[in-house]
Amino acid sequence: MFRNFFKVAVRNLSKNKFFTILNVIGLAFGMSLSLLFIAFLSFLSRFDDFHSNKDRIYRVTSQLLDKKENPKYASAPAHLAENLHDFSGVEKVVRIHRSLYGEASYGDKKIGVSGYFADPGFFEMFNFPLLKGSKATALGNPNSIVLTETEAKIIFDDKEPMGEMINIPGYGSFLVTGICKDLPKNSHMYFSAIVSYSTIVGHPKSVFLDKKEGWKSYKGSFVYMLLRKDANTGNLERFLNNVAKERYAREKSKVTFKLQPLDQITPGSEDMLDPIGSNWSYLEILVTGLITLIVLVPACANYVNLSIAQSLERMKEIGVRKVMGGRKKQIILQFIVEATTIVLVALMLSYLIYEVVRKDILMSMIETTPLDLTPTWETFVGFFVFALLVGAVSGFVPALYFSKLSPIVALKGKEVKTSGRSFFRKFALTTQFVISLGFIMAVVIMMRQYQYSVNYNLGFEQEQVLDVELQNINQQIFKTEFEKVPGVNRISMSSHVLGLGTASKRYIKTKGEFDSIAVTSMSVDEAFISNMKLTLLAGRDFGQDKSENSRFIIVNEEFVKALHLTEPSTAINRMITLNDSSEFRIAGVLKSFHYAGLEDVIAPFFFEYNPDKFTYANIKLEGKDALGSLIDMEKLWKKIGGQGKFTAQLFSEQIKDAYSFYIMIMKLWGFLGLLAITVACLGLLGTVSFTNKKRFKEIGVRKVLGASAKSLVILLSKDFVFLMAIASVITIPVIYFLFNEMLANTQHYSITIGLFEVIVSLVIMLILGLATILSQTLKAANANPVENLRTE
Repeated sequence: MFRNFFKVAVRNLSKNKFFTILNVIGLAFGMSLSLLFIAFLSFLSRFDDFHSNKDRIYRVTSQLLDKKENPKYASAPAHLAENLHDFSGVEKVVRIHRSLYGEASYGDKKIGVSGYFADPGFFEMFNFPLLKGSKATALGNPNSIVLTETEAKIIFDDKEPMGEMINIPGYGSFLVTGICKDLPKNSHMYFSAIVSYSTIVGHPKSVFLDKKEGWKSYKGSFVYMLLRKDANTGNLERFLNNVAKERYAREKSKVTFKLQPLDQITPGSEDMLDPIGSNWSYLEILVTGLITLIVLVPACANYVNLSIAQSLERMKEIGVRKVMGGRKKQIILQFIVEATTIVLVALMLSYLIYEVVRKDILMSMIETTPLDLTPTWETFVGFFVFALLVGAVSGFVPALYFSKLSPIVALKGKEVKTSGRSFFRKFALTTQFVISLGFIMAVVIMMRQYQYSVNYNLGFEQEQVLDVELQNINQQIFKTEFEKVPGVNRISMSSHVLGLGTASKRYIKTKGEFDSIAVTSMSVDEAFISNMKLTLLAGRDFGQDKSENSRFIIVNEEFVKALHLTEPSTAINRMITLNDSSEFRIAGVLKSFHYAGLEDVIAPFFFEYNPDKFTYANIKLEGKDALGSLIDMEKLWKKIGGQGKFTAQLFSEQIKDAYSFYIMIMKLWGFLGLLAITVACLGLLGTVSFTNKKRFKEIGVRKVLGASAKSLVILLSKDFVFLMAIASVITIPVIYFLFNEMLANTQHYSITIGLFEVIVSLVIMLILGLATILSQTLKAANANPVENLRTE
């Protein structure tokens, strides 16, 4: 039976090649995003499955009962570990703290590292294989460090790393006691180094270990345990909450603790604050799944629409089947087999699209969490089952429509007209236009926002400025030698890169008038302000006297306003005391500029003079041969004893990098928009083509009676243009208010969405939509009327 159904399906599909191709391409684009989602689900299902004791590992989570939001945290106080050692069902307890960040150095090699401080049992509890070193002793002593394979290779090359010392500023020197195999991507933890927990005991940053404050300052602190197989988790939770009642009895806000199994961390039922790593919740997965439906459902709707639209050509076939004894069940199965055949063909094309885009999707997600969408056999099974499901759903609606026809009506070959089907067709097309225009507007707005951000006037010199990392080189030697390089105009020094939001947070007190005021500061030399072309409103710049410079600061206008002063000149020579009791006198006031990124409003800021903090040289270039200057500088860097690689970047490029996340958003939304627009245009193409085919006799009569091609094009197109107009009226206000609110919340200095963004988006949609419509209406309007009327 199924073999016969398949033969009939192939015959019908080959007979209507144009509509078959439209359906295959439309379904392929619609399904491609779903394939990415299925691969993503397959990846999530394998999270943390490489730990041999995964069914016995639990994490303690915390909920703060503050009578407001009652937030839930993945972290927990480290002191809980002391109480857990005595509980009968606990086999092993491991404390982890997520605060290891820095630049590890070994000789002239430097590499950024991030990771955790962990108890000695870390590698015994979790199955992160050690290539070198002992699981039991690798983290046993203070200042012991275990590096991942990649980091060890970068730092030590082919040299034996075991027993070598590396330095991380702020933490000291560490002995390499182990090399860990590179982490699999399906781990909720992600680190490049693990340091022994005993290293931070007594460290200034270890306030979370304080007997009193540690129970309240536990963010970044995690407690994991390995339970015995017969352990009662309910009793353990009650024990933990009894500890909580005792510890937080005198606090206004209470805390409760809960056990979370390892296999429920990612994906998790709750979106917890302060995660240690990957933290996909079921709600986020659901939202991601709904996004795939935005493209898939219209593609399926197009198939249903076109299948029913071709009803006139299938009527007699259905009538004959019914007269010959064909049952309703058989007719339904015929159409489902037909739809499934198309979907399986579309699946092959969809998989090619999936392979092309999945690496780009990985690049887009790299900022948030490691992903591995490489298909496995489970993924391929998921793809096939998904295709069968889509085929069954897509084929069921037209099958139900045709199976209800009576044999007499079917044999007459007349299409059964219903207002409901006409409404469905119009609703489907309008919805697709709404989605398409929405994505077009989103991409146009993000593109405008990116251009606005990278071209924004920050209030200082932005062009031809090269920022060079000093890397502990002698500042005076650097300045003297690099000023000789052709193309170098002037050099200044700074502690941070201006305009990128990396300055230091400080607090000041003004004598006898105000409480602490939050300010931001940078250390610069006497050449910086003139080099960056900052505008002095009052007072003076730093001079050549270094000892005098160290007693002065230069502030911005917002700093003056924070002191409740009306004029910049009134702030000159005013004494300022910082929270560390150091005192400075205001030497000058600068016109406000963007010392940080555009995300935040300009706030009180000051420049100080402290050469010990200088980490960047700001080189003002002249001429257009920046590349030639860079080559000369790199050669000079090695001659004057520069350590490590010469690291320099034009400020304009740094600004582009700072706002590159807009490019990532544009790529992601652009891909979604491309799929949505393609599906919409294919559906529109099929609908217009079939509508014109049904009206070919009417078109022939009109032409014989003298109708022009132009009037016929307008007649055939106006209904579809009207649907596009309705979609525009719905979409424009929704996107306008949505993005106005979103941009205001994400970046203080952002574009105002205006006519330009709306008009550009409408023009793009109209060009695509009208091109699709006119490709068919012009053909119908210019057809020979004799050919159309010959059958009469």
